[in-house]
Amino acid sequence: MRAYKGIRSVAGYLQIGGTLLVLAFALGLWQPLSLAEGDPKAPQYKVDPSWPKPLPTSKDESGVARQWITGSVGASCLDSRGHLITFNRAYETAGNPLGPLSVPAPPAIEYDSAGNVVNSWGDGTLTPNGGTRTMPRGVHGCFVDYQDNIWVGGFQDGVVQKWTHDGKKMLMQIGQKGVCDGPETLSPKAPYPTCGSPGNNSSKTLLNLPADMFIDPNPDPVTGQRGSVYIADGYGNHRIVVFDSQGKYLRQWGSAGSEPGQFVATGGGHPHCVIIGNDGLVYACDRGNNRIQVFDKQGNLKRVIPIDPPAYM
Repeated sequence: MRAYKGIRSVAGYLQIGGTLLVLAFALGLWQPLSLAEGDPKAPQYKVDPSWPKPLPTSKDESGVARQWITGSVGASCLDSRGHLITFNRAYETAGNPLGPLSVPAPPAIEYDSAGNVVNSWGDGTLTPNGGTRTMPRGVHGCFVDYQDNIWVGGFQDGVVQKWTHDGKKMLMQIGQKGVCDGPETLSPKAPYPTCGSPGNNSSKTLLNLPADMFIDPNPDPVTGQRGSVYIADGYGNHRIVVFDSQGKYLRQWGSAGSEPGQFVATGGGHPHCVIIGNDGLVYACDRGNNRIQVFDKQGNLKRVIPIDPPAYM
């Protein structure tokens, strides 16, 4: 199960481009093609142009069929059955710039292994100030935990949410919708004025533009309980912050900078991803500093993996 979770979690980063290759290589889950050539046991990857199947259509009030359009996909993750869950941002697009015969797809779409849409869900309602009513603004990062619950965050918001697998009920929310761990003067004209960089990097209840999350199926080294939530917090703050399974703050580490244990001060995605490897260590993407930093679960730095030549993660 641990090996499956490691592979499953890395697969969830398909939307982050180079992070997939870099992080998988760091965890020993991927071999570059140049190393894999001639090794019959090495995995080989290729694009399947027939996957997924075409998205459904929905009829409007006039009976006109309109094709679902996803727009940008901000997160993808796999469940225990090998189903792919994606979160897209089409619902955040004002008006209808997607075309006269299209309609924004539901925020969350679940595909089976054959590429069929088997479920979709999510409240795509927008608020007058340009925010989102229920789903995180700027969906970014998702994770399916060991109980098959679905987690999602927002890099333009202050929340990480936990949903039932079918999306019918939100089970928990860490942080506060539209309120971030930042000063009130940070972005006074933005939909969410306290969200952005530089954040306070200190709140035990608020987040600031979280980029990613990982839910640990193993006992926490401090509490002894399963289900600790590791959050890459992320675009406004510069920390890995850990909560227990009930959303109570446990610990954090990281600050702005380029020294070991710090995350890049500017440019977004600091840290950009977080995952616990099969070795029980925490791997965090420090995108702007072109490196992956490896910690134990209490935040003690174990090693730094430089990315050379630099790759956009």
